[in-house]
Amino acid sequence: MKDEKTLYIVVPCYKEEAVLPETSKRLREKMHALMETGKVSEKSRIMFVNDGSKDKTWEIIQRLHEEDKLFSGVNLSRNRGHQNALLAGLMTAVNYADMIISMDADLQD
Repeated sequence: MKDEKTLYIVVPCYKEEAVLPETSKRLREKMHALMETGKVSEKSRIMFVNDGSKDKTWEIIQRLHEEDKLFSGVNLSRNRGHQNALLAGLMTAVNYADMIISMDADLQD
């Protein structure tokens, strides 16, 4: 491996079952492109943080991880708010990543 850095993209999620499949598809494409060009390490991950959603958000995150280890997840026991969910993801990712990007993937109308 060259001098590739490990990137984690942290995405807080609350009631995202309607948009998570499309969001994950787009992020997977982008991350794989970065890996293929050697811009980031193969250890890079997309981390979804479930902020106590009552819908199928966590089930979707689990399925994504089973299908592709590029995805990982943190499941909060209850809704703690966007900023706390983001902080939980950042505090987890800092143990594995050289660089971290956070984003809000809320594509709902």
